Amino acid sequence: MARQWRSVGLQTDLELAATRGSVTDRDDYSVVVTPDDPSYYTGNQLVLPAAPQVGEVAYWTRKFAAELGRDPEIRHVALRWDGIAGDVGARSELEAASFTIDSSVVMTAPRITAPSTLFEVRPLAVREMQATAELAYAIGDRHDETMRTFLARRAAWQQQLVGTGQAMWWGAFDRIHGRQTLVGSLGLVALGSLARYQDVQTAASHRQRGIASALLVAAANALLPSVTTLVIVAEPESAAQRVYTRAGFTAIETVASACRYPARD
Repeated sequence: MARQWRSVGLQTDLELAATRGSVTDRDDYSVVVTPDDPSYYTGNQLVLPAAPQVGEVAYWTRKFAAELGRDPEIRHVALRWDGIAGDVGARSELEAASFTIDSSVVMTAPRITAPSTLFEVRPLAVREMQATAELAYAIGDRHDETMRTFLARRAAWQQQLVGTGQAMWWGAFDRIHGRQTLVGSLGLVALGSLARYQDVQTAASHRQRGIASALLVAAANALLPSVTTLVIVAEPESAAQRVYTRAGFTAIETVASACRYPARD
């Protein structure tokens, strides 16, 4: 029987990870591996039953090396742990070991609403999925070949999910220079009674025009009532969290993780 996690955010993350790579349950932790992208930090990580406590950071770092360190392309160390209150545990010890600590808010809703939009909103065909990577690259903070490769690999996985019917991706389009151009997108993956949103993004030129909200609702309406709970994750106190709250989502938990990133080449 698969391990049951307290965090809905973690549970759905691991179910998604299993569609691309593997999630292996050990006695006291789990191992996530994404073979097609060793440099994908959260796709290659250890998942712990609770936040690391004082004296445990070196132990879990060694465990990571034993499980994942044989691949020379895995140059990071990523730890995630179960919990719903954002507990970090040995924060000072993690930071002293050069880990960066991140937290996210997990939000859920049985249904959501939003005003209509003037933009065309529709499901994306398999052949259109690479356009989501191009949009992500355009709006991202990094513009290098490493990031371009990461986004292309992610889009290829998502394209496979759409092609096999495991997920739907939705896009918002605007006519720019005489052609319909993707200006927003997101995915929604059904995981039993839950459905998890993925990669909500809007072109910088089209923000605050209701596109994200319209996409959220269109995707939800395509799955309801076959799922009972919609799940989405946001950075705490972010603009995205405010958009999701207005649509009807409620924050139910805070989750935390830590990553020691490799030095930039």
